[in-house]
Amino acid sequence: MRKIWVIAVREYLSAVRSKTFLVTILFMPILMGASIGLQTLFRKMEEAKDKRYAVIDRTKDQKMLGFLEAAFQALEMEKAKIPEIEKVVAGKVNLVAIPPSEDTPEAMAQQRFELSNQVEAGQFEAVIEIGEKIYEPNLAQLLAPGEKLEESRVVRFQAKNVQAFGFRSILGMLINKGVQMDRLEQKGLTKIDIAMSQAPVSIRAKALTRPDSKTGKLADAADETPIINMILPGALIGLMFMVITIGATPAMHGVIEEKSQRIAEVLLGSVAPFQLMAGKLLGLVGVAVTMAGVYLGGGLYLADHFGYYDQIPIRVLLWFFPMLVLALLIFGSIFIAVGAAATEIKDTQTLLMPIMLIACLPFFALTPIMQEPNGTIARVCSLIPFATPMLLVARESVPPGVPWWEMTLGIVLVLASTALCVWVAGRIFRIGILMHGKPARFIDLVRWAIRG
Repeated sequence: MRKIWVIAVREYLSAVRSKTFLVTILFMPILMGASIGLQTLFRKMEEAKDKRYAVIDRTKDQKMLGFLEAAFQALEMEKAKIPEIEKVVAGKVNLVAIPPSEDTPEAMAQQRFELSNQVEAGQFEAVIEIGEKIYEPNLAQLLAPGEKLEESRVVRFQAKNVQAFGFRSILGMLINKGVQMDRLEQKGLTKIDIAMSQAPVSIRAKALTRPDSKTGKLADAADETPIINMILPGALIGLMFMVITIGATPAMHGVIEEKSQRIAEVLLGSVAPFQLMAGKLLGLVGVAVTMAGVYLGGGLYLADHFGYYDQIPIRVLLWFFPMLVLALLIFGSIFIAVGAAATEIKDTQTLLMPIMLIACLPFFALTPIMQEPNGTIARVCSLIPFATPMLLVARESVPPGVPWWEMTLGIVLVLASTALCVWVAGRIFRIGILMHGKPARFIDLVRWAIRG
């Protein structure tokens, strides 16, 4: 056991003292933040530009075009008073009226083609064509809004850039508002009556009502925030995946280097193959836990700075590190075994492909898990040992958490899988560490694990 700890300490100190580790742990958050910040800045710079939209209004007296121009002018005037409007409509919107062509398929197609060329040339952001019968109520629109309607009852929106489709939702809201107001006015209602009848009702998201842990009395539920139901599960899974990948990959490369330089043969003169692998695995765990502790501490500091610290369940922190250690033991042992079986770094790509697909499983199931943390999909995926550590932590971060029996069953499965993976990796490591020449195939790893 002493030899294992000596190897583990040596691997840990060698990793944390290296410049690569310091650069990774310090500059990765900076680079990620800078990348997100630059993307946001460039998007805002692009959105802040004045944009021109070609509008073909086929309604009577071009009534809809007049309504849209008035609506966007009002929004532009209110931007100085209400800065939040800038987030909805960035930049100035200029609607350019285009006289409608003749009401024949050939003439309409020709006009659309000419305007599409102008969009390609950058003269317009998009072409908006308003059908002449959009004001006329239609039962088909009410009963089957997704069904295809005749061209005269719809609004066509043709754009080149993806960003222009963000404007489409705002445009659709305004057009529907204008059509509704016109129809209600025809029923004899005034604009004030219409505005009062369409006043929205606020929906306040609250957590589940539970008794107070100290007094036992029913307390008012706290307001729910997106950080619990959406951001926190994804952030924890992403952090665990990143730490596993960053921690296990250098360990695998180190094994390949020691093997190619015949250093492993010297080491095996003093320790058994399993002791050497176990020491490297414990060193890997130490490095990854250190990195996770730094990132998690920084994340908690930011959460406290922005007032979200109280929304993070403390029990999640108590479960995160034990689950991280189990995940590191599973994937770390596999990575080290692959490193022992490979002769060059490029040989690891084929061997790691099925393993990386399994490691990415939590990301595939993240959306249904966030929507229903205790649903069938979440429970089934949580019982797959390779995905259990990440998914249990993600589900535990969303109230009311994971049932105790499910958490216990998941931990038992992970412990059994960890023991099996370490044992199998030890058998592969013992054979592969001394083999040179032809690289091992995935079927070779399976044969070594079974036969030894």
